Amino acid sequence: MTERLWETAPAVAERLNVPGPWELFGQRLSRFELYVDGRRTETVRGPLSVEGVGLRLFRPSADGLGVGFQATTDLSKTGLRRLVDDAEATARHARFPVRAVALPTDAPSRPHGPRVEDPELSRDPVEAVRAYVEAALTECSNARDVQPSFGSVRATIADTTIVNSEGLSVGYRETFAELELALKSTGTRAADPAGEYWVVRAMRRLDRSSLPPAAERWTTLARDVRRATATPSGPLPVALPASLLSEILPAAIHLRFSGVGRLRKMAVPDGSAVAAQSISLSRDPTVDWSIGSAPVDDEGAIPPRLDLVKAGTRTDLLYDALHAAAFERTTNGAARRGSEFGSDWCRFVGRPRPTTGTLVVDPGKDGSDEELLEAIGEGVWIDQLGWPNPDPISGTFGGEIRIGYRIRGGKRAEPIRGGTLGGFVFSTSGEPSLLNSVRKVGSTATLEGALLAPTVVADGLTLSGPT
Repeated sequence: MTERLWETAPAVAERLNVPGPWELFGQRLSRFELYVDGRRTETVRGPLSVEGVGLRLFRPSADGLGVGFQATTDLSKTGLRRLVDDAEATARHARFPVRAVALPTDAPSRPHGPRVEDPELSRDPVEAVRAYVEAALTECSNARDVQPSFGSVRATIADTTIVNSEGLSVGYRETFAELELALKSTGTRAADPAGEYWVVRAMRRLDRSSLPPAAERWTTLARDVRRATATPSGPLPVALPASLLSEILPAAIHLRFSGVGRLRKMAVPDGSAVAAQSISLSRDPTVDWSIGSAPVDDEGAIPPRLDLVKAGTRTDLLYDALHAAAFERTTNGAARRGSEFGSDWCRFVGRPRPTTGTLVVDPGKDGSDEELLEAIGEGVWIDQLGWPNPDPISGTFGGEIRIGYRIRGGKRAEPIRGGTLGGFVFSTSGEPSLLNSVRKVGSTATLEGALLAPTVVADGLTLSGPT
């Protein structure tokens, strides 16, 4: 990859003839994919190159502000003319209840911020992906009774640029990678039942140095899936590590803690008790290597650190420029674009909306994971749920327990699987929930995807064994 930043949005903006206010979000994407069957490389694809822009414009109307949006990969003269025409047509029908919107103006053209680019991946993506996959497969093949079954690494290099009619022009490079790997444990005897553990990781860099301890944990989990017993039912305390919380917390709170939720009269009221006093949540865009961090948000605003919950009480909300205007506020840098179909690797196709970015759960004073287990005494530890399905409207989650452990006498005991774990993530009514029933908060935070959090122990969740 060349060191020059691909100036998609500025180049397109020079060719547009459109009155303001408007904003243009551009990306030049290169994607590399490697698929394996066991230890054998099955398919290598890349670079898959995509360049596109998303145009959003704002038009005054008698009953609010017309907001038009359109995205395209056709950057020809005809394609850009169609882009503007379609966005204008949308603005004539899509109304938002404000008179004007204040777009960001003051970000530097090359902002400094958290580390979000893997230099090795940018410099030689094919070799970086191959080396990472080979290291992962080697580390996961050290155990005689556990072997890789199949999997993939999909890596993306993105040059992101943002321009608007107020003079803003900003850009940066980021990398993103997804690992999926199935590990099968067959046992040492032919009669032993098989077990399989799925590794799913979203990350900014292909860090091979982290693989030896990670692979040891993954192979242990695969082996324990094979010999797991049934999950118990009943009111037992549950320990949830950061790897599991990362699949639950961000998705469950982003609507109810944002300007979108406030506009829909669904936001948690200011000053509401939503968690135990030991819980504080914040949006922190400075966390290195988090997939939620970036030097600017997707409208070009520099995002400050923002407290969402302090000592159990809801403090601030997340706003992008449009929803901030609805409440006579300014953006706090929470805008994030994404595909309507769930993929974030080509964000230019989506409209911006406020999201949590990197969510941080402040560490507590209850010690290491081992000390948490000792304090629990009797309970369960859950490592992985199958599709926790956080609901942003109700704030609930629930999923099948794929692997966990019984806690006996303050120690991790036999593995368990089957049954379900679920409940409310937060509640303002006093009803038991994950956050307001936290009784212990670990002292060490771990980065998982877009969440930096310690292990927490909660009561009040619905734990049901297999029927």
